[in-house]
Amino acid sequence: MKPSPKTRSLAPPCVALAMLALGISLACDQSDPSDLTPSADAASEPASNRIDTPPNVRQNLGITFVKVEKRPVRRTIRLPGQFELQPEARREYHVMLPGRIDLLVSQYEHVEAGQALFHLESPEWQNMQSELVSALNDMTRSHADLAVAEAKEAEMHKAISFLEQRIAKLAEANMRQVELEAELANKRNTPPRLKAEVEAARTGFDAAHAKYDVMLSTAASFTGVAKVDLDPAEQEHEHVRGRQPPWRSIGRLTIRAEASGIVDRLAVTNRGWANTGDLVLDTINPTALRFHGDAFQADINLFHDGQQARIVPPQGGSIDLQDTVDGTIAVGFQAHPGQRTIPIYLVPASLPKWAKSGMTGYLEVFAVDDAPLVLAVPESAVIRDGLDVVFFRRDPGDPNSVIRVEADLGASDGRWVEIRSGVQAGDEIVLGGVYPLMLASSSLGGRQEGGHFHADGTFHESDD
Repeated sequence: MKPSPKTRSLAPPCVALAMLALGISLACDQSDPSDLTPSADAASEPASNRIDTPPNVRQNLGITFVKVEKRPVRRTIRLPGQFELQPEARREYHVMLPGRIDLLVSQYEHVEAGQALFHLESPEWQNMQSELVSALNDMTRSHADLAVAEAKEAEMHKAISFLEQRIAKLAEANMRQVELEAELANKRNTPPRLKAEVEAARTGFDAAHAKYDVMLSTAASFTGVAKVDLDPAEQEHEHVRGRQPPWRSIGRLTIRAEASGIVDRLAVTNRGWANTGDLVLDTINPTALRFHGDAFQADINLFHDGQQARIVPPQGGSIDLQDTVDGTIAVGFQAHPGQRTIPIYLVPASLPKWAKSGMTGYLEVFAVDDAPLVLAVPESAVIRDGLDVVFFRRDPGDPNSVIRVEADLGASDGRWVEIRSGVQAGDEIVLGGVYPLMLASSSLGGRQEGGHFHADGTFHESDD
């Protein structure tokens, strides 16, 4: 019988315990130990730089991948910042009249444009309705007075015309009618007085109509009902026809949402009293976001409006490192004298799922628009193994294995590093779980010759 395989620890006890805590569950083969002895052909093969990473290994080791990108690493400026609401994202709803509030929505509820937000029961509105009725009656009465004055003026002109015709016919017959001539002279003095009465009636009607129109516009703004009124020339007939202006049927005011959003603050309690101008609630549009980064004032000449930039998430956690948003920046018009910074803004055309107001991230500004693009990976995907710097590339022909590659590094922007050889755009590089893979492929600077993981963090090496 051949001697049993020997076991070599990959790391100090603390590392082994850490790997055990991750739940590494690659069980040993339960076949005959003699089967673990490499064949003569296998012993003659050179050591492979590939490591098997089936799905259960990737899950237990927390292995994640990131794609190789083309980036302007040499000319990228990274600014810390956060998402914030744009000023127009918030809408406030105040009461225009004092009254009791009946809330129809709850905090953090989604509302659509036109949806009722709250009712307002206001005694002032009832007073305004009474004033509107009075103004409407005044307008109707003044319109009737104007109609009477105009009718009298028209009748007088007809009478004058009739007398002029009769006198003309009598003159043709060489007859003179002194009484008719006296009556005509008297009537000719009347039209200026009637015209003055018409003008006075028209002025009164115009004043009454203007007052009613102003009150109607105010009522329309309070009620949300469009300013649709009856024809002023027909006001005196509408009461007979049974038609009523829309404001007369409104007992309480209903305030509706001007735009869709989420209810943020409720400034009053339900059935509470609010005075004129008090805030009742406000809504926000959570998608109306911009990213705000801060640059040093000394670097102000490196930025200009319309410059290409990218919003990137913070590293680590559940956010995909490549879930980014591209856009152009706008340089703030006012610097911060105390912090020696100047704001840089980017309003994205679309938002990633992780974008929320207050979420932090980075704004990567490309200092030169035509900066050369190079192949790059996150610096955390590259690890030092003794004197070597290595990364692990997913085998394009076998997604269940990775290839250890000695890194040929170039420039770095502090987060991404240039890879000069060994990869191409779109290749997947191990990002999470790179340390256990380094341990599995290295032994004090050397290479493991073959074997498999134990669940306790040790590596089972085959015996020659």
